[in-house]
Amino acid sequence: MSTNDASAAETSNLSPSAPATNKTQSTDAQGQFTEAVDDLIDQLQHKFDTVSREMFGKFDDMARRLDDLEASLSVAADVGTTSTPTPAK
Repeated sequence: MSTNDASAAETSNLSPSAPATNKTQSTDAQGQFTEAVDDLIDQLQHKFDTVSREMFGKFDDMARRLDDLEASLSVAADVGTTSTPTPAK
């Protein structure tokens, strides 16, 4: 066996492990990507929940204020109609 044959045999022995290493690196990269996407989705979910809570709080506050305004207008209308006598002609 010549030295060229020996180095060819060594190269062929290295080839099967190279795809395994690439596959491991690919799996690691895929796992890191999946983890990053999961973290991003969790962050977006947290932000969405926060914004939703704030919006519903503001809607509730606005509804309460509108109810108060409606009640005060109703009271003002009742006071205005009962206290103002109609002029007799």
